[in-house]
Amino acid sequence: MKFSTAALIFAVSATASTAFVPHAFVSPKSPRPALFSTELRKTDVTADLKNGVTVNPFDQSGLAAGVSPLTETGTATTSSSQHWDPQADAELAKLAAIEARAGAAAYMGQYEAQSGASLIYSKLVEHGVTVVNGFSGGAVLPLLDQFHEGHPRHETSGVTPIRWITNSNEASSGHIAEGYAKSMPINGPHKPVGVAVATSGPGVTNLITPLQDAICDGVPLVVLCGQAATVAPEDAFQSSPAVDLTRPCTKWSYQIKSAAEIPLVMDYAFYIARNGRPGPVFVDLPKDLLNQILTGDLINSFIDAENPGDETSFARLQKMYRPDGEVFQALHLGTGGKGLPFEIYKDEAAPQNTPTYKLKPVTHANTVDSYHADHHPSDRVIRTGKVVAGEHLPNEQGPLQVGGEMTKKITDLIMKAKKPVIIAGQGCNDASAELKIFADRLQIPVATTLHGLGCFDERSELALNMVGMHGHPTPNFMVQEADLIICVGSRFDDRITGRMSDFVPEARVAEEEGRGGVIHVDIRLTENAKQISPTFFVHSTGKKFLETMIEFLAGMDSKPNTSAWIKRMKELQKEYPVKIPSFPSETVSVTNEDGSTTETTRTRASAQSVVAELDRQLLAADAMDDAIFTTGVGIHQMVAAQLITWTQPRQMLSSGSLGTMGVALGYSIGAKLANADKMVIAVDGDGSFNMTFTELKTLAEQGIPVKIMILDNDGQMMVEYWQRLFHDNRLIAVRNSANPDYSTLAKAFGIKSVYCDCEEDLEARMKEFLFDDPDEPVLFHVRIERTPCLPLVAPGQPLQDMILEDVEVDVDKSAAPS
Repeated sequence: MKFSTAALIFAVSATASTAFVPHAFVSPKSPRPALFSTELRKTDVTADLKNGVTVNPFDQSGLAAGVSPLTETGTATTSSSQHWDPQADAELAKLAAIEARAGAAAYMGQYEAQSGASLIYSKLVEHGVTVVNGFSGGAVLPLLDQFHEGHPRHETSGVTPIRWITNSNEASSGHIAEGYAKSMPINGPHKPVGVAVATSGPGVTNLITPLQDAICDGVPLVVLCGQAATVAPEDAFQSSPAVDLTRPCTKWSYQIKSAAEIPLVMDYAFYIARNGRPGPVFVDLPKDLLNQILTGDLINSFIDAENPGDETSFARLQKMYRPDGEVFQALHLGTGGKGLPFEIYKDEAAPQNTPTYKLKPVTHANTVDSYHADHHPSDRVIRTGKVVAGEHLPNEQGPLQVGGEMTKKITDLIMKAKKPVIIAGQGCNDASAELKIFADRLQIPVATTLHGLGCFDERSELALNMVGMHGHPTPNFMVQEADLIICVGSRFDDRITGRMSDFVPEARVAEEEGRGGVIHVDIRLTENAKQISPTFFVHSTGKKFLETMIEFLAGMDSKPNTSAWIKRMKELQKEYPVKIPSFPSETVSVTNEDGSTTETTRTRASAQSVVAELDRQLLAADAMDDAIFTTGVGIHQMVAAQLITWTQPRQMLSSGSLGTMGVALGYSIGAKLANADKMVIAVDGDGSFNMTFTELKTLAEQGIPVKIMILDNDGQMMVEYWQRLFHDNRLIAVRNSANPDYSTLAKAFGIKSVYCDCEEDLEARMKEFLFDDPDEPVLFHVRIERTPCLPLVAPGQPLQDMILEDVEVDVDKSAAPS
């Protein structure tokens, strides 16, 4: 972990302080603060050198004209075709390196005398972490000790200690952290993130599923795990190749090499987890480095000029140019050929006894770097050359801005369309207000993805509800009939496209005729044409795109041209509702407490009827806006997505791309920890709930008042239906013949339970479950019949080819679902 020769950092030790309280950087032994940038920029030599240099012009994309891609050392060079003084440029780069070295030294020095474990805890506090879930183990004990309320650091820090919650296993810790991150309010001082801590070996391997779940669904996590000491023998107790195991399922995975790295590693970890498309980051913590004290000598060794860094180094300097042509040295952080540039700055407004020197990202790019572009949207519109209306249109791009030519072209295309549809994905969750204004202004129907449910209030007349494999029929039909698709913040997952070759056929025809097509808005440049080749790709956030379009449209007099299209929507909704199965009433004998029997009428319930009643009561009580729902994976999940009236963004927490059973309880705990004022309801199936019900222990211990509704049909009905369709009804591994008595299970943990097994009792039992005990956890066990979740787009079929009723159908048995 050394900087390159161009990045020799002026290393100086700082005065010691306590091992647990960060202190402002002061060092009477060294002149390094005087070398900080504010002083250096005033020197005559800097001005003289700059006067002899022609400022490098920049094009509209923000990439330096004439700048080549990074060399193997990460340094951008200039083209010989421009008037450029290489000697002066080199001298300026040296001076910039001195600035960067001094800044890095000041940054690291303010953490001197803390242990590795203390450094990690300090950084968690800096990044706004207030809750951490995890499990204990020997390799992580030094870090766990920092969370103890009796630790000396809390006596003088003036900061409320981070809440530590011990879970029943590490996998649950990860899922709780996911639920926390998925639902954490997005308008706070810090972007959402969940944190989990565990030990080495099995602690790491138990977290693989939550990590993979998070990378698939774009959930920001920072996972910290202990590791055997660096001096431990090979195959030491509970050691494992943690970085190799977690690298494929994280945005970044790294093992600490020295306590000196920890401040930079933690800042980088939180930035990567939270920015671009969010995702999980894993940091491996050898136990001896958790105990290692950050000293001046350790800082010196980290930045030793005799051991230059290279592409394998976590930290090195990278010569860059600002948009005005000024040369500077960025601090490049990252590994594996992927990384981002940062600068260290002095925060003059930082509160007392908090770090003054901080890290900030360099958001512009001097080179074409897809990793950088995926984390820093350029706010540009890109059109790939195509033949439109018989005319070949060349590649072109331009800024997304009011009055911009490319923005006007997008608007013109929208105004031409007569059958447009908006597909709103997870990228609209921070832009629900803007989405409503945009859709209302243009009278465009809005379909949502699973992770976008609630970003568009389904009480709106323009709401199409969920699109895709188990989506409502109307959005599936309309997406296929649409002449223009405006996809904002979704990546065209296969669960929403059906057979890719037959997706949006009418929009493709409209594109060729110049009257429609596909507009795709995504924060990641690498999503451009990854699944669907768009007419226009907008490399921006959903919020920025919608804000720009709203402002642009405000200056136009054009009227919407979609009245016939809206009429078509109403007709489809009336003709193809999501149907709720019903069963005939039965007369049964019930044994009373005194042993006598009574004849009574009972009507069996379905997942659909139970969820519909849940939805009805919450709407009637005006409680829907303040509710958050989590699900496992299965019939209950898709029925909830179909039949709950989604009104708020980040209201539906579910495992989408990975389809992880057993997450509902963990997600609900995390959601309640992040949203104490919300009603959090876990809608689960017996198969999913059986996987993780040990987390009832956490509810009981912590008194977390979540509501758990188990739709119990003694099986995994989603897979059973597939076996019926694709395997001639040969059922295997789909029946739960010995489920526990869930009421007794709840009682064992001291948790209240409610039971229902018929439609006649459902209204009263549901009301009791939802409203009688707001301040304690409640488990609602509902017996239901086995019913499939329909509609279903059969695998390998176009989006509009849906199974709408539970009748025998012919399917392509070679296209069995995954």
